[in-house]
Amino acid sequence: MKQLSKKHTQTLLASGIALLHLIVTFFTDKCIFVFGETSNKSDYIICKFIAYIVLFFFYKVLLTVIFSKEKNELLIVQILKKAAPFALLTLAILVIKLRGGFISNDESVIFDAAKNLEHYTWFYYLTTYYYIVSLMLVPFTYGPVVIKAVIQVLVTGYTVVRAQTVFGKKAGSLSYVLFLLYPVIAYTASAHRLPVYYLLYLVLIETLLFDYLEKKPLGNQKAFWLLLLCAILTQWRTEGIYLAALIPILMFFVYPALRNKKNAFIYILGLLLIQYVISVPQNGLLARGLDSAANDRMKPFYAYTITNMYRNGLDLEKNSEDLAIVDRYLSIEAIAAINDYYEDINYEDVLILYQPGFVGTREEADTQDFINYSDALKRIFKNNPGVFLKTRWGAFHYAATPFAITYQGFSPRALAAFGLSIVKSVLYNLYLPLTIILLLCLYALIRKRWFTFFLSGGVLAHWFIVFILAPASYFKYYFPVYITAYFYLLLLVITFTYNKINQSDISVIL
Repeated sequence: MKQLSKKHTQTLLASGIALLHLIVTFFTDKCIFVFGETSNKSDYIICKFIAYIVLFFFYKVLLTVIFSKEKNELLIVQILKKAAPFALLTLAILVIKLRGGFISNDESVIFDAAKNLEHYTWFYYLTTYYYIVSLMLVPFTYGPVVIKAVIQVLVTGYTVVRAQTVFGKKAGSLSYVLFLLYPVIAYTASAHRLPVYYLLYLVLIETLLFDYLEKKPLGNQKAFWLLLLCAILTQWRTEGIYLAALIPILMFFVYPALRNKKNAFIYILGLLLIQYVISVPQNGLLARGLDSAANDRMKPFYAYTITNMYRNGLDLEKNSEDLAIVDRYLSIEAIAAINDYYEDINYEDVLILYQPGFVGTREEADTQDFINYSDALKRIFKNNPGVFLKTRWGAFHYAATPFAITYQGFSPRALAAFGLSIVKSVLYNLYLPLTIILLLCLYALIRKRWFTFFLSGGVLAHWFIVFILAPASYFKYYFPVYITAYFYLLLLVITFTYNKINQSDISVIL
């Protein structure tokens, strides 16, 4: 009873402190947000509620740590201890990088939308909500970057703790290497969707894998957070749609308690309900107009793909009728000109939609012209599968090899640049992680390791969706594939190290 009373008191105290802190944020909000005609009050209220939940859990954990007699046994304390060395590195990176502002123009656009409390759904509403809540909690321009850095540090600590629990301190410490990979470090100061998304993705995979290895039970609280994380990852990025099916399958493998009709029914019902609730701010209660909204969001993909297919051998005579329809919305002349000028640089982004002097969209085009244009493009894609796939592979190759090895002489600076170019060309190469995942999937199938097979198969599905639908050629689009591949590769190294240290012969990973 005393223990229950203590927890109850801590919960009430955390609720009160969080409420006081939330009240303070109403005053600090005035330094950040612009309340105007375009501001969305509903979003502001929802984000305030989310901010309160975050504050409540922060103070609840803080009070638990303060009043606990066995602090070192608490998971959060262990995470913070293991994360401390990486936190110093992260702080140094932020000091260097934040002076240059946001990494991408998109981040500046999202920040402006969040600052004005606009219901900005182009990058999915969750991105704007993330920015708004971050600015409420850390009220200055780079608040979202700071929160992202905190997430990255905590994920690092969590990974090391879970790995050391299974493999021991020495072998488990090798998991730090995952967060020292060049791309991970390079995106530390980026608070766009994917640099946050891949960290949450990694946490979900790690939790399931390590719970599977440790035979951890599934409580109601853990089930809720796993399903919530699954819903967020499913909807925050279009390519995450496969997770709606994959995560339930993996959870059935990991948690035997779900394998009865009653629990399975409650679990699936809860999953569907959480998925629906998460979708409402983006799609509305009844998801009306979802098809037209989806078609509108395909605009970059359409323009990007036809522009690059034009350069990759599209038969202009065979597709002349459909190209004439396309020309009423997107100038074929502009497509030809931008390809002549930029060539494969067109893979990098949808340049034809915004590049000065090469913008191809016609100002006089109306909604019907766009509908006809999208229908014509679907026919072109369908009737020219070879050119379409050649184009998509070209786009992937452009993203997969963003850096080349350069050598410019024997001077110390030239040699340093040469060494750095080797590191970047290897660690940014996407063919390596894709090969790892392919081999992992085949191995798991042959050995009938079904958890690993479904997990790696899901990652391959992620790659394929991005491969087909990506509206630009960016390394970061494949970050979940990249981090999962190297996570598994690192686990193999950790297992080998554990076996050598303990003179054992376990194979718990595969």
